[in-house]
Amino acid sequence: MTLTSWQKNAAIIAAAVTVAAGVVAGREKPAVEILHERAAKPVADDGIDLEKLRRPEATLPQNDPFKGFQESRPQVAAAAEKPSAPPLPFRYFGRLTENGKTEVFVMQGDELLTIAAGQKIGDYRVDQIADASISFTYLPMKTKQTLDLQ
Repeated sequence: MTLTSWQKNAAIIAAAVTVAAGVVAGREKPAVEILHERAAKPVADDGIDLEKLRRPEATLPQNDPFKGFQESRPQVAAAAEKPSAPPLPFRYFGRLTENGKTEVFVMQGDELLTIAAGQKIGDYRVDQIADASISFTYLPMKTKQTLDLQ
């Protein structure tokens, strides 16, 4: 018996459908059986109290977490608006008067300096030398500072 090409193709398609149906049916059957087996077994009590896992109903916070931040913010802004000059890096060392001319000595770190009014030393200008104090101006901020001599 000789089969035509149409009959051959139909036979191949029928065989493929049969194999595919058998594979799908074979896979579904164990999955269904496993589900039925699990449903039949009682669930063992594992001692977990599920009520402890429930979240309480949402409540409003009793305090405002940003209250302290809002109160301190104006203080920070006030401090930021008015920066201050660093402390004077000078220490009074002494004074020497010779032939009517007075020299004043200050220490800057380990260095001994002789200063006079109007002199610039780094970021500082010596404004005035009096008997009780020396007045300086911190030039970057134009801030007046005084070094007491006593």
